[in-house]
Amino acid sequence: MASENGGLRDFLAEVAAPTPAWSAGGVAAVTTAAAAGLVAMSARLSVELHDAGERVAEAEALAARAMELAAEDATAYREVLTAQRASAAGDVTAALARAARPPLELARIGERVARMAESLAVLGKPVTRGDVVAAALLAAGAARSAAVLVRINLTAAHCPDDDAIEQARKAATAADDVARAAAGP
Repeated sequence: MASENGGLRDFLAEVAAPTPAWSAGGVAAVTTAAAAGLVAMSARLSVELHDAGERVAEAEALAARAMELAAEDATAYREVLTAQRASAAGDVTAALARAARPPLELARIGERVARMAESLAVLGKPVTRGDVVAAALLAAGAARSAAVLVRINLTAAHCPDDDAIEQARKAATAADDVARAAAGP
């Protein structure tokens, strides 16, 4: 556990550093992956569910894809910064439009993770209810953050009416709704 905490401390230090190593999109992706990990853990412990194995596999696949999106987001962010430094307006616009792609997919993944967590809050082992409620809330927060990033990037790219903005908003709203349902009154 000590080495894991050291890795976590290093990660948090990188996030806080004044460098483009990590940005909001990457942190939202890591948060989504962690939420999916909690879903996988709960599904593993819910062996009485006939589809527990499938739930584990899906949650792990979503976590892996979220981590890939963290890397894709970092690349897209660096491309925006490079275009801005080159002062090429067309390149900046194109880079911003490309930078909206990872958070759009992340919003959708966050919605799926929140839905899986909400299901396990009802059907899974009662001992993991707190874990899956937290997973739903974390996934919903990450989906909402991702949706805002889509809007910011596409608006800056002079595409404020792009359908991706509405798609991301709908995914985030759905994630919020199921997270609230999971959390209860």
